[in-house]
Amino acid sequence: MFRMANWLTVRFLVLWFPFFVVGPALCQDVDSTARGIAPLPEAESPAAPAAAAAQQVVSVQSAVLEGVQVSSEPSKESKSDFLVTCYFIFRDKPSSYFYEVKRKVNKLVFEFNDAQKGSSPIPSQKVSPLEGFELDQRKVDVNKEVKGLNPEWHDQVSVSFDLSAIPKIHVSDEYNVISFSFNWSTDPLKLKTLVDNSGKTNWGLVGGLAGGGAVVLGVALYYLLKAPPGLPPPTPLDTSDLPSHAERMWR
Repeated sequence: MFRMANWLTVRFLVLWFPFFVVGPALCQDVDSTARGIAPLPEAESPAAPAAAAAQQVVSVQSAVLEGVQVSSEPSKESKSDFLVTCYFIFRDKPSSYFYEVKRKVNKLVFEFNDAQKGSSPIPSQKVSPLEGFELDQRKVDVNKEVKGLNPEWHDQVSVSFDLSAIPKIHVSDEYNVISFSFNWSTDPLKLKTLVDNSGKTNWGLVGGLAGGGAVVLGVALYYLLKAPPGLPPPTPLDTSDLPSHAERMWR
């Protein structure tokens, strides 16, 4: 009987011991899944935010350049004079714009920020002294000049005019139309007064200054190089105006 009891005990331990070892682990996994405990996400690479910032493109509503119109209106006072106006027609309005006269290459350049070209083609036009224009669509970093700031890319449209001469322009800004205008003439004498020479060397003034400097230099050299006048021959010394001294004897 005692041997039978021992045999049953050993049999029980051999059959159920693995269950007591593995069972708590299985129950713990089941409970974790039932409670909705998810594994921790993988740590994000620290380089990811920096890479995203470096490629930052700001989503800004861009104005659309629908057309560029150049017109010429004759003057009522003179048949040789006329007014030239160039219109930039936009849908919405650019956030800002900038224009520059490049005298070395005779160009007038307008740059419109937060703007794009429209889907319709914009043909070039020619009205003296405008020889035509070119459009360029690009992206610019508005933080480029500020050290330490991340790049911030915006759309920009550039319109570059080729000029035969540089006029004195006047820029006007309305809601969705930006324009510039200037007076021009076919009369060569009057045309000289309409050309913008503010950034060029005034050769007439330079010639006048050079001529005046040459005269001053010539007068100075004349007096420096001229021989001094000769001295007159020596004459006896005049003593008539000298005081006389009388000797007095004291007694």
